[in-house]
Amino acid sequence: MMLREISILWSLLHTLVMFFLLFEPRFSQRKTMTVSLATMIPLIAVNTGLAFTVDADTMGTLLLLTLSLPSLIIFWVLAKNRDGRFFFTFCFVDTVSLEIIFITQIVDFYVSPETNLFMFVVRLLAFPIFEWFLYRKLRKMYLSVQEHTTQGWWSYATIGAIFYVLMTLMMTTPDAITERPAYLPAMVLVFILIPTIYFNIITTLRRQQRMHEMQEQENILRLQVHNMTSRLDDLAVADERFRQERHNLRLKMRVIANLVETKRFDDLTVLMEEYMDAIQKTHVTRYCKNAVIDAALSTFIRNAENRGIRVDFGFDFPDPIPVDPTELATVLANAIENAINACEKMPEGADKWIEIKVLSSPGFMIKVANCYTGTVDFDDKEIPQNREDGHGFGTRSIVAFCNKHDAFYRFLAKNNVFTLYLNF
Repeated sequence: MMLREISILWSLLHTLVMFFLLFEPRFSQRKTMTVSLATMIPLIAVNTGLAFTVDADTMGTLLLLTLSLPSLIIFWVLAKNRDGRFFFTFCFVDTVSLEIIFITQIVDFYVSPETNLFMFVVRLLAFPIFEWFLYRKLRKMYLSVQEHTTQGWWSYATIGAIFYVLMTLMMTTPDAITERPAYLPAMVLVFILIPTIYFNIITTLRRQQRMHEMQEQENILRLQVHNMTSRLDDLAVADERFRQERHNLRLKMRVIANLVETKRFDDLTVLMEEYMDAIQKTHVTRYCKNAVIDAALSTFIRNAENRGIRVDFGFDFPDPIPVDPTELATVLANAIENAINACEKMPEGADKWIEIKVLSSPGFMIKVANCYTGTVDFDDKEIPQNREDGHGFGTRSIVAFCNKHDAFYRFLAKNNVFTLYLNF
């Protein structure tokens, strides 16, 4: 009997672990873990104690009231997404755990009913194996889909809830399934149906994730095409001016020679200043050797200056750039665009400014600072929140880029100066 109780405790603890792998809390990790452990450990202890006093079939029925429902309420309070995403995650983990528990319980009845050795060994291995699968194959994709997709989760959650109730009823009503061997084939079909349906749901989620990634890539390409087109326009204008200056160079040299010959040096000085101004207009500022990053910086810096925003910059990009230049260009574009939007909200007549610094030594670092008015709201991960429709995507894109490349990021808002730091 002892192996049975230990395997029940093991199952409950690992159900909690699996849930945390797919769960998105609204509070900090420390607070979430403190509340979870303070509430779930007593619940698990109570249910483990019940396992010593009731048979396995009764215990399966009691779990719904003594563990599943209380833990549902606790984690709903802690959840970031209090909608179908949370309920599907909860039902998915509970259903998978329940299937492992019920399958091992049935087989153990026929293989080792006296010692419960089969139940103990299989549960000991099955839960860690499934956790490995969740962590290595599913978790990253699943959390990303939760972040970017809000539709369809209630239907998935309903499927999970039906599976949970269906398995519980078939296992225990009107009596234990092992007392009704004629129903075992139907139970086996249910055990096969559940992972099949979940496989199709996960496949659908993966497809949604790929569609989101394709949409992001399309947006990046659209932005890059816009930046490059704008940069080419700048170069075309500068080239046309230079061509005109080259065409007029012979005439200008004759005028200069005449002024020198007649010793009209004051007129010569004025003329030379005019010529220098004309030549300066053919100059195109290069911000970076990489054409994609240079195009992005050129487009958004010019956009800021056209809106009356003063831009102070200093660029020292490493060569080669240690991350994908196209992705980095998008990050810089998003950061500068966010800064422009903040400056636009400043009162009329206020000094509007943006500072952009890039250093290659002692490490590759980027700083984008700007003035702002009002307040900046941060979430529990110290990431700025923008609840206006159509906004906030730039910040999420920056954070996703940093997570992908293991880069350090920090957002600060102090004394009406908002600053983004990136360190690679």
